[in-house]
Amino acid sequence: MPWIAFLLACVVTLGLASPPKASSEAAGATVPPRFEVVVLGRAQDGGLPHLGCERSCCVNARKSGRLETPACLGVRDLESGRLLLLEATPRIEHQVGLLHEIANSTGRPRRPGDGIMLTHAHIGHYAGLIQLGREVASTKATPVWATPRFCDFLRDNGPWSQLVELDQIDLNEISPGTTDGTIPPTTFEPLPGLRVDAFTVPHRDEFSDTVAYKLRGPAKTVLFCPDVDRWDAHDGLLEKLLEGVDVAYVDATFYDGRELPGRNILEVPHPPMVRTMELLEAAGRKTPGRVRFIHLNHTNPALNDPDLQAEIRARGFPVAEVGERVGI
Repeated sequence: MPWIAFLLACVVTLGLASPPKASSEAAGATVPPRFEVVVLGRAQDGGLPHLGCERSCCVNARKSGRLETPACLGVRDLESGRLLLLEATPRIEHQVGLLHEIANSTGRPRRPGDGIMLTHAHIGHYAGLIQLGREVASTKATPVWATPRFCDFLRDNGPWSQLVELDQIDLNEISPGTTDGTIPPTTFEPLPGLRVDAFTVPHRDEFSDTVAYKLRGPAKTVLFCPDVDRWDAHDGLLEKLLEGVDVAYVDATFYDGRELPGRNILEVPHPPMVRTMELLEAAGRKTPGRVRFIHLNHTNPALNDPDLQAEIRARGFPVAEVGERVGI
């Protein structure tokens, strides 16, 4: 299916004009939102179909033209029209196009967005930066927010270092806090009025550390935690991340840990969805829709089985839908 036709099909199918139940309007917020958070992708780094996968999930996706892109959020400033990405995935062009379509944004040559926040240096989360280079968009000083270690990695290693040297990206170091409370985060504003706190979370940190973000608008707060090794890294990790949060997008790489036969799951640890739902069972009943699953592996049945998705939703934990919006 041609790209434009596919994008329009996404917009129509997902009903983007209607926000999900988690939006500020549906929740009865008394303060009008200044920003809108948009889900631009919900799959694991490789998306769907997944390179090298010959299982039915990917075979069928190739035949039907189905596309699931890596986990990514967009933020639009409802007053100024500025646009922000959370992650620069390998499908950045498709996701920026969707964000522009939703925002009805035109006339932005060589500046596809007004900034990018990165969580960590795994390919599904930052490899799209390369398209800001002179071979593609050739942007001018696009602001990028990341931890000091991540910024050093980008400065010191090609091809990313060329983006810095040619002033195609402008690195901004953030100071994350720790979820054990020993180090408080330093709040920063990637867009005027959008207050963001970063917290380090345990993950495979080969090239950078890993953070989760809390985005605070005047109406709501959204958590974005697409990758974490486990919730029991220390007492209160999950509770600290959810503290003060109205809508949380959390790691749902695997449903129950059985999706990778023949591969050591310890090499790619993630908290199974069944464990997260077990830990938050009471919260799921009290505030359904507050915790929403994102970053689903291509083999995760919750990405491919509508009946299972309905069962999960009934427990209070919907799988994120591409195009859903949360007013903050």
